[in-house]
Amino acid sequence: MTLIEVLVALSVFAISSSAIIYTVSNSINGIIGLQERFDAEIIAGNVLSELKLAKKWPSNSWVTDKYAISDRTYYYRYRGQNTQDANFKAVDVEVFISSQVNTETPVATLRTYFNR
Repeated sequence: MTLIEVLVALSVFAISSSAIIYTVSNSINGIIGLQERFDAEIIAGNVLSELKLAKKWPSNSWVTDKYAISDRTYYYRYRGQNTQDANFKAVDVEVFISSQVNTETPVATLRTYFNR
């Protein structure tokens, strides 16, 4: 083998290695995003369950709080919305990664209905 052949082989190896590293990095970022969305869905369900168990009739204004899960703190807010039937109320929960709940897009949103 000549020096040029070795250099060409090394450059091909370097290019293919960088492509593999890029792919693995994107996969890891995707897994982290899936974990965040999964945790956020669990939090939204837990918040709605806690409200139902407390038999608390939610107000129409946003209530904000935080929830710790998987060694991370998430922020959520919920509010009730009136329906055509006075005995039913729609309840929306939004979960966020940061405390900027008014300016950020929620990671998860869940809606259910409460009855009196």
